[in-house]
Amino acid sequence: MNTSNVLIIASDYKPKPGGRAEYIDQLARGLISLGNRTKVLAVVQSHRKERLAFLEKYEEWVIPFPVVHDERPKDWLGNKFVSLLEIVRCVSPNAQRVLERTRFFRASANSVARLESVLEAERPTMVVFGHLDMRLYPFALLFLERRAPYGIIAHESEIYRFPNRKNELIRRGMMLEGAQWIAANSRHTKSLVEMWGIPSGKIKIIHPPIAEEAIRALVDLEQNRSTRDELNTVSICRLVQPKGIDTVIRALKILDGRGIPCRHVIAGDGVERTLLEGLVDELGLRHRIQFTGHIADDEKWRLLRNSDVFVMPSRVDPKMQHEGFGMAFVEAAAFGLPGVGSRAGGIPDAIVDGETGILVPQDSPESLADALTFLYRNPGKREDMGRAAMQRAKSQFSPTAVAARFQEEIRKNA
Repeated sequence: MNTSNVLIIASDYKPKPGGRAEYIDQLARGLISLGNRTKVLAVVQSHRKERLAFLEKYEEWVIPFPVVHDERPKDWLGNKFVSLLEIVRCVSPNAQRVLERTRFFRASANSVARLESVLEAERPTMVVFGHLDMRLYPFALLFLERRAPYGIIAHESEIYRFPNRKNELIRRGMMLEGAQWIAANSRHTKSLVEMWGIPSGKIKIIHPPIAEEAIRALVDLEQNRSTRDELNTVSICRLVQPKGIDTVIRALKILDGRGIPCRHVIAGDGVERTLLEGLVDELGLRHRIQFTGHIADDEKWRLLRNSDVFVMPSRVDPKMQHEGFGMAFVEAAAFGLPGVGSRAGGIPDAIVDGETGILVPQDSPESLADALTFLYRNPGKREDMGRAAMQRAKSQFSPTAVAARFQEEIRKNA
């Protein structure tokens, strides 16, 4: 298979945490392992000195790209005026060239000029936006002016279409419609892209890769978890409302009432932590539930290795970031854990219901409790699901496997 010269433009990248940054990092590593010349243009606001310093030393294939984004006037009238100019800039090539000489768009015009220098030096055959970041719409305008093809990786909530937000409709719509192809991270995300009127054939489903560190951590996993007397469950996520951790806590109260010995670890931090700890106290579950706060990767791998089931019944909320795919389930699967999640967002792409885990309705503590009860009372089935989950994670979600699929699918539209 012929190799490519790939430039990934990423404004959500290391050292920032989260699924987007991890996806781009692992995809780049996978493409490199397949022999592709790959660079990540890490777009960072110029005042983020620590982040830029990190990127300077991170990997030789990362190009730190400090930018200053255009700022709208703070007064209402000035803000609306520049918002209108942004729309005109997107729909009129002639006006675009005039507007870029004004003070309103001087910052992005300078960034575009520097991007042109990068393109001249790197000469990529494939350009990829790491996610649909409206602030990078001037870069898309440059590619359209040059008739240079580009693609976009679509993750989740940044794809939502809000009809009353005219400026966003124009800027996001221009970027999506101008893309030669769009890689959606799940069937759910593909459906969101289709709401923009993008032809289905232009959208490819390419699931995110798991971290190489997780694969390397897969040692000593032959222990028989089914011999344990209690069910050890775990949730690893940001403690925010869309993750559904309150549903987990209420389900554990039901398990406690059924006399099922279950210990649950909640790893992560976020704005909901105080409320969740209060709910645990209210339900009298301190003997069952432990909060660890944020944990490093090594501790995460250890926690997964010593757990039986991964639980995260997320909610879909268009107003908030939610599970476009559900990478945490696949990471847990790599350690032999079946997942219990909701039929929401992209989670049904991460869990094969009845084979690698169990899907339940969102916001249903009773259904979640029933799923966990089944897994406790059927340890053999739990082990079978865990083995199937591990095999699927290793065969379908390694960086090399995902990069190969990315390469194959995108070349169909090249």
